Amino acid sequence: MKCTTTLSLALLLGVPMLPGGCMDESSHDQHAADEHGQDEPGEEHADVVQLTDEQLAASGVRLAPLTGGVIKTHISLPAEVGLNEDAVAHLTPRAPGIVARVLGYLGQDVAPGDVLAIIDSPALGEARIAYLQAAQARSIADAELDRRRTISANIETLLDILREQPELDALRTRAAELRIGENKGRLISAYVKLQAAETNYARERELSGKGLSTQSDLLAAQEAYNSSQAEYLAIFEDIDFSFRTHLLEAQRAASISASAVENAERRLHLLGLSEDQVARIADEPDINVARYELTAPTAGRIIDKHITPGEKVGDEAAVYTIADLSTVWLNISVYIQYADQIAEGHEVVVRSGERETTGVVDYISAVASEGTRTVTARVVLDNAARNWKPGEFVTVRIETGQADAARVVPIDAIQTFEGRQVVFVQDEDGIEPRPVTLGRRNDVNVELLGDDLPLGTPVIVANSFLIKAELGKSAAGHDH
Repeated sequence: MKCTTTLSLALLLGVPMLPGGCMDESSHDQHAADEHGQDEPGEEHADVVQLTDEQLAASGVRLAPLTGGVIKTHISLPAEVGLNEDAVAHLTPRAPGIVARVLGYLGQDVAPGDVLAIIDSPALGEARIAYLQAAQARSIADAELDRRRTISANIETLLDILREQPELDALRTRAAELRIGENKGRLISAYVKLQAAETNYARERELSGKGLSTQSDLLAAQEAYNSSQAEYLAIFEDIDFSFRTHLLEAQRAASISASAVENAERRLHLLGLSEDQVARIADEPDINVARYELTAPTAGRIIDKHITPGEKVGDEAAVYTIADLSTVWLNISVYIQYADQIAEGHEVVVRSGERETTGVVDYISAVASEGTRTVTARVVLDNAARNWKPGEFVTVRIETGQADAARVVPIDAIQTFEGRQVVFVQDEDGIEPRPVTLGRRNDVNVELLGDDLPLGTPVIVANSFLIKAELGKSAAGHDH
């Protein structure tokens, strides 16, 4: 009796059995006849399984024609998910002080400018007071400069009028609106005195020429005129020089006060205040003079926090760590023997449980770790869905190359049967094993060397182990 399909597969396919554990020959022959016609009487087929298309489909065994393909080579390596260090902010207080309030908590998502804590800082208070004092001094200096500019302009106008040697009435009219101060009186008085002395001298000269005045009176008038002229010129030059000097002094004082304000403002910026905050200092209540807000510099999630109300904080240690988790770094540990097979730009497949994603190597360390003797390769992974947690370990597959192969089958198609590596093919007799020689391979496909199997040969590519199991059981049955 021929027994080509054993009990387990027959039960799986619903084929009637005869006593002794073989299929009903008539049922078997009927199935075989449907596909291949009736066997010749007495013909034996060793290592053959005969199944119809319906039986193959029911068992999940799948056939596919033998074709060529591409063998992609890769390396599987361990990796650790880490923070994207380019998107991590360590927030340190700009000025030491006492924590008044805490508003940012671990795990909280923040936006740029969000207030995380409020701190009372004596150093900041002193800097603000110094700024207010400098601003007040600048205001005074600017006002003095404006006054000096007005006086200087009026003095210069008056000097120009006097250079014209006007009549006294005209001088009084033109100088009436000029605001100068005491120098106005000194200068006009000297000019009036000079004019009087000059008039008297001219009169004495006229009288002396007519013999109506003595020589001594003429000399006295001349001396008075010369004295008045000298006094007027001295006052004129003194005022001309002094008003320019006073203007320069006022300009210098205004410049110094402006520089003091700028330095005080720079100090406030060093302590963390923005332009707007500095501009509002004068309008803030006194209670806020030493208080400042610690704000988020970037968007992200608070992943570390070391600050509590009432705590004294300094400007040396970070109190918050904020990370943008929309991307993460995948740090791959590359063993030295694989280092020359990996380059920037190689594709990476990342798997952990049911999760899978892809990326590209964008950085390879030039220095090996002394402790692990590995080189770090980095991949930036999209993490918008927060699927990848910094600190977790995963396995990655790095594609290192690919090559064309004339004959390629899935790894699942290869079985070891009677000490040889085989694939199961279907021919006119049924499904039977064919020894093969394997070439290049990866986790998915393997190359078949040689041309023993013609292209297009139907090969079992899924659930080939069922065929192997049935052939093994059939062989065991014949031995007994």
